[in-house]
Amino acid sequence: MNKIFSVFFQNLSPYQIIAKNSFWLTSGKILGGILRALLVIFSARILGPTHYGNFALAINFVLIFSFLPEFGLSSILTRELTKEKNKQPIFNCIFSMSILLSILSYFLIFLVGYFVIKNQIAFKLLPILGIMMIIDVLREMIYSIYRAELKGELQGILHFLTNLFLFAIGINMLLLFKNEFYLAIAYFFAILFGFFISIIFALDYLKNFKIVFNLDLYKIYFNSSWPIALANTLYLLLLFTDSIILGYYRNASEVGIYNSAVKINEFLILIPTGIALAILPMLSKNVTNKEELKKHLSFSIYLTYLMIFPIIFGVLILSEKLVTFIFGSEYLNAHIGLKVLIPSLLASSLFMIYSQFLISIDKRKELLIFEFIAFLVNLFLNIALIPKYGFVIAAFNTTLSNYLALIFAHINIKKYITINLLSNALKPFFAALSMYLLLIILKPENLLLSIFLGASFYLAILILVKDEITIKILNKFFNI
Repeated sequence: MNKIFSVFFQNLSPYQIIAKNSFWLTSGKILGGILRALLVIFSARILGPTHYGNFALAINFVLIFSFLPEFGLSSILTRELTKEKNKQPIFNCIFSMSILLSILSYFLIFLVGYFVIKNQIAFKLLPILGIMMIIDVLREMIYSIYRAELKGELQGILHFLTNLFLFAIGINMLLLFKNEFYLAIAYFFAILFGFFISIIFALDYLKNFKIVFNLDLYKIYFNSSWPIALANTLYLLLLFTDSIILGYYRNASEVGIYNSAVKINEFLILIPTGIALAILPMLSKNVTNKEELKKHLSFSIYLTYLMIFPIIFGVLILSEKLVTFIFGSEYLNAHIGLKVLIPSLLASSLFMIYSQFLISIDKRKELLIFEFIAFLVNLFLNIALIPKYGFVIAAFNTTLSNYLALIFAHINIKKYITINLLSNALKPFFAALSMYLLLIILKPENLLLSIFLGASFYLAILILVKDEITIKILNKFFNI
């Protein structure tokens, strides 16, 4: 028990810290994501495609504006708290910036929504969802403190508790009222609860917090944060504009069907997000040591391959069963969009790691022109093709744009560090492909049995080919 406790709750060595914080951040996001996914499932089933489409359209629109109160400041806060000894002034300034930007973002939601959201039911949801989004961003700012102090376990646990409360109150609202407005109320109160429990472990910062209005300090942090903010904006636009365009040209039911596929993909991307969040403090600490940077970067990419390849191959073969099992037969057509969308998971995962590396060396702005090109390609194709081809072409455009962004990022990052992106991919790819072929041969009818067999066979193949990372992780608990 002492060994297990030390591995999961203490900082012992650089690689162990990355693995520990990746575990907690990923676990918290996955468990929280499972609860949110279950809530989405119940929402879609209880409300039906049209009413769920109304809610999806409203919340997707609001989330586009989350870039403004966040404005890349959470990453900058993590980076600066990691490097500096006098932490309180840094927190005061950056948190003040986020509060002021939150006020501006709330007004923009209504101003832009008035011209863009034709669906009146969705438009009426904007006030409460706008406040919810702002509180959620401030909660993530608090989490930056935990990441800077290498306490990923706090963020993981609190993120799970927030989503547990969201699930509980959301289900109750759905069963009592069967209405998208009360679902929005559930989101608001749950995120508010999450914010209050997050500040309990950051009281040393918050009890000494004072609003700072210092344009010179703001300018310093803006110089580092604006590239991250612009990148986040492009990412959010890439993630949500297809739904907005789909809602503009097609009906709410199709928005609901497409978003069921998107939500599955969004849930799965929580896995690499945990790795990316965990790697930033380690990269920032070793920013002057090129050899250590390369080791940490390579290790994170390898972890990504280990997790992502089996997911992609698994979803490709199980998409119909997955969509039907989760959302019901009304949403069956979503499986086509999911098959087209799921390969983008690899590109998004690797791009996030590259992005964290560039943040650590304060060069994130160099990717912006390439991300903007990828977004314009996506936007142009969506506007041109969605009216005729619907949600399937929206999924294809998203996948294409993500791979364009990854190619650009890889070319750019070679200026600072030499990384062979494919060098560690062979064993995880071979094991995932073997799993895929096994499931084709066996054709198990039950979805859960298919997942169990696939995961077991994938792990067995990794052990047989003597995958170093897998064996090291297992040897922490078993002697194999």
